[in-house]
Amino acid sequence: MLTQRLRLAIRGRVQGVGFRPFIWRTAQAEGLSGFVHNSGEGVTVELQGSSSQLAAFQLQLQQHLPPLAQIDSMQQTLLDPLPDEDGFEIRSSSGSGSTTQARLPADSATCPACLAELFNPADRRYRYPFINCTDCGPRYTVTHRLPYDRANTSMLPFLLCPSCRSEYQSPHSRRFHAEPTACPDCGP
Repeated sequence: MLTQRLRLAIRGRVQGVGFRPFIWRTAQAEGLSGFVHNSGEGVTVELQGSSSQLAAFQLQLQQHLPPLAQIDSMQQTLLDPLPDEDGFEIRSSSGSGSTTQARLPADSATCPACLAELFNPADRRYRYPFINCTDCGPRYTVTHRLPYDRANTSMLPFLLCPSCRSEYQSPHSRRFHAEPTACPDCGP
């Protein structure tokens, strides 16, 4: 199997929409190694694997974007493969928000999954007015600058409680890297 490495510079509404977690899950499903991170211009992805794995990833990228995401452009660059790279990760953002081409979505209405939690008396977020996930909630109104990371939002002073941190760090959670994640124990 011939290993290839591909860099994707993706522009559009790709921050604040669950794009990095989507990229992570898709790369994992296709058995690719590499990383994804936010930048002032959008999102950068480096992927390594076989040509068929890379093609399958790109097909998923075209057909199954997160609900709030929109790709305006994607520049592809072939790179030399990295020996012994293992796994795929979400890396810390790079760049500053001083000049940016990234677009944040407007705040979005509460999604059905969050509404179900909101009105479930057994849920820890029962009647919590700031409920959100990667598919809904505030984006534009909480962001001070890009790249879109919790440290660049009005959520910075609110340290995540252990339960919220677990969701934020779990790739299987719909709150995986959802920057405004909070609950009555740790949020506004």
